[in-house]
Amino acid sequence: MTNILSNAVKFTPREGEVRVVVRQEAEQIAVEISDSGIGIPDAHIDLIFEKFHRSDDVLTAATEGTGLGLAITRQIVEYHGGSIWVASTPGKGSTFTFTLPLAGDRTGTATR
Repeated sequence: MTNILSNAVKFTPREGEVRVVVRQEAEQIAVEISDSGIGIPDAHIDLIFEKFHRSDDVLTAATEGTGLGLAITRQIVEYHGGSIWVASTPGKGSTFTFTLPLAGDRTGTATR
């Protein structure tokens, strides 16, 4: 969550907005982190969670980072039996959503 929030703040202008919504869905929790930042180009959406991937956009070139944060975030979420994805519109912002099981093992199977 820290990595996604950090990215949202990093890529959102000062007058922009970052929003966090947490909700329970059946046997899992869903967390949405939305921003009104620069967004992610369509060509990069499928690559955003890959190691060392950084957008070659002029807006992101001046922003520091290794391109590992979202890859590590995905590994952590999946290790705990969850999923993570992004929806984005260039120039309007992005919404990262991840889910985690409320209880159970790392395969996502809930126990009572």
